[in-house]
Amino acid sequence: METMEQFSIGARPGRREYSKEFKAELLAKCQEPGASIGGVAIAHGLHPNMLHRWMREARLARALSCRADAEPPAAFVPIPLAAVITPCGSEPPVTEAVQLRLQRGEVVVNLQCPLSQCGALLREILR
Repeated sequence: METMEQFSIGARPGRREYSKEFKAELLAKCQEPGASIGGVAIAHGLHPNMLHRWMREARLARALSCRADAEPPAAFVPIPLAAVITPCGSEPPVTEAVQLRLQRGEVVVNLQCPLSQCGALLREILR
């Protein structure tokens, strides 16, 4: 039986790092008929969660490599824009106006103001 000490690389104290070959070997053993992840992990002195994590990482790496091969990288494509046409002529620009009719009893007030100033006018009247 091979143990984790035979395949660990001691880069940092307290944390073991395992070679890719060791991980691949254990993942292959998990795929054998009748093998359980927990049994394989414990037989090699590992916690089953570690082996589950390696399986997730391997699955993600396979998915990313397949996706990278299938899809071309995204790129920006220039889009030609039409020139903005501004009206030119002797006519003055049309301004929209708002007409207000205020009535209180017999007093009637008719107001007309530009649309851009209507909000300010109403705030002053309703204060």
